[in-house]
Amino acid sequence: MARHIFLTGPKQVGKTTLLRAALADFPGSVGGFCTLRTRAYLGDAWSVHLLRPGRGEAPGPQNLLFVCGAADGETAARFDRLGTAALAEGAGRDVLLMDELGPHEARAAVFRQAVLAALDGVVPILGVLQAAPSPFLEEVALHPQVRLIQVTAENRDAPALLAALRAAAAGRGGL
Repeated sequence: MARHIFLTGPKQVGKTTLLRAALADFPGSVGGFCTLRTRAYLGDAWSVHLLRPGRGEAPGPQNLLFVCGAADGETAARFDRLGTAALAEGAGRDVLLMDELGPHEARAAVFRQAVLAALDGVVPILGVLQAAPSPFLEEVALHPQVRLIQVTAENRDAPALLAALRAAAAGRGGL
């Protein structure tokens, strides 16, 4: 039985909403990260930030991953620094959140290795994989401890899906 569950599907279908619902009443500790795409930080441009669960962080320079549409050459280094630190800190938690993994991590070798090491670990992981072509995302999806679930408008409200996510977070496997 797979230890980790990753959701995938179209943008805005409710993948992150499902993860939040599954973890809302979770009695244990949650580590890892969630990414936030926002205009709140820059105002005139979209930026993506790496936030840690339960910290109440606001988007800012300390957690900036990248500015959408602007190649600055620092994205990989930011993923390596911020993402790896979030995963290392989360190693002692009851569940790890990885929301979300996408193609921007392609050159972040240290971060990618930390993700793969976490998949080989014993801490259950709930995450989101962007539906995008990427060797890294394919490696995560095909990992023997990963169950990949396609979320659609038709199944996103299914009680069984939420129950499976809650069971996985509690270390009882998923579907």
